[in-house]
Amino acid sequence: MTGTEATDDDRPGVLGRIVARLQGEVPAEDLEAYRRAGSEVYRLLDDLEQLRAEWALAGTDAWTAPPATQAALLCAWNAFSLQTMGDNLLTADNESQPLTRRYVPPVTALQIMAFYEQVPGWLGRARAAEGSDSYTLDVTVPADLPPWSEVEPCPRPHLAAIRAALGQMRTHASAGMAGFHVDLADRDRKRAHDRVHEVLAEAESAAAYADQLWSPKVPAAIHEAIERHAKRAVELFYLLGQLMAMPRLALAERPKPRATPGQRLPAPGDSGFDPWVLTDPRSFGRWQSDRMAQAAIEQLWLRDPEPRRTLAVQAEIRSALARGDIVVDERIGHYFCCPWAPIYLVRRPVVINRQRLQVMQQFTFDVSAEEMEEGGPFTRRLYLGAFSPTSNIDYCLPGQGHRD
Repeated sequence: MTGTEATDDDRPGVLGRIVARLQGEVPAEDLEAYRRAGSEVYRLLDDLEQLRAEWALAGTDAWTAPPATQAALLCAWNAFSLQTMGDNLLTADNESQPLTRRYVPPVTALQIMAFYEQVPGWLGRARAAEGSDSYTLDVTVPADLPPWSEVEPCPRPHLAAIRAALGQMRTHASAGMAGFHVDLADRDRKRAHDRVHEVLAEAESAAAYADQLWSPKVPAAIHEAIERHAKRAVELFYLLGQLMAMPRLALAERPKPRATPGQRLPAPGDSGFDPWVLTDPRSFGRWQSDRMAQAAIEQLWLRDPEPRRTLAVQAEIRSALARGDIVVDERIGHYFCCPWAPIYLVRRPVVINRQRLQVMQQFTFDVSAEEMEEGGPFTRRLYLGAFSPTSNIDYCLPGQGHRD
C-alpha cells in the first residue's frame, strides 16, 4: 500500500468540519473505502512481476507467455496505475490540508473517483486471467486513462500527487523492462520491441522534463508546464505497461472511437411509440404496476421539447449495444431516477451523442424534466460516474421530491 491511510483518530474536529464546509469540501469516506478495497493491487502486481522475472529461467519471453498471463499482467498494471493515482491524490490533499483531513474539494473527489471506479474492473479481470488458462479479455486494449479533471490553476497538492504517482509508475515500469525480452530475429517481434522502447523513451523524456522544471518554490506560472509534461508521462507509462504485458498490441493501430447512428425510433404521436423505451427492460415489470411511475413517464414525454432528439440518442445507445461497444452492467441494475435507464459499461471506444467514451467508463442516459417547474432546463445527457446498487427511487416529477 502506498500513501498514508486515514484512521478514526484522523477525523477532523469541529473547527475542521466548519472550515471544510466553508470551503465547499466534501467528505472523503467513500474515497477512503475505495483506497482500502483496492490495496490488494499492489500485492497482485508484485506477484506477477515476480512471475515475469522467472520467465528467463523457463525459456519464456513477453511474446511467448501464455495469453492469459499476458492479460493478467496488463489488467494488473492498469489497476495498479489507477489505484496509485487515486491514492496519491487523496494523500496529497490530506497532507496539504491537515485541518480538513478526510474532506476534499469536489473537483479532487471527482478526479480520484474517476481513477478508483475503474480499479475493480481491471482487478477482477486480472484475477480471472490468473485462474483460467483460456481467459480472453472482453474489452479493447490498450486502454486510455480516465479523462483528467480541468483544474485551473493546478493546485500544488495535485501536482505533487501526479509527480509521486509518476515516480511509482516509472519504478515498476523499469522493473518490467528489465525482464522484457522478445526474439529479435522475428520481424514482427522486432517491430514490437522497437515500439515499446519508443514509448519508454518518450515517457522518460516527458517525466525528466517535468522533474527538471520542478523545485519546491517553483512559481505558479510554471505549474501548468510541469502538469502538462507530468500528465503526458503518466499517460505514456500507462500505455507502456500494457504494451510490455501484451507486445502484439504494439503492432496494431490504436482503435478510434466509432460514432453509433442507430435506426430511427417512433416518437410520441407515431405508430409504435413506446413510452418506456428508455427504461431498463429488467425493471419494467416493477414500474408497470406503479401509478407514480406511469405518471412520471407520461410527464417526461409531455415536457420533452425535442423528443426526437432524445430518441436519437437512445438509438445510438442501442446501436452501440448491438455492436458490443457497450454492455449493460448487470452487477448494478438501473439508474435510480425516472426513466430508470440501465447502467452501461464501455468495452470499446465509442462516440454517443457526440461524446467520446473510453473503455471501462460507466454511464447512463439521464433524461429528466424535474427542474423545469423551477425554470430549469430539460435534462438530456450521458451521465458518467461510479454507480453502485441502491434501493432509492426518484420519480423526478416536476415540483416533487423523491421517495426511498
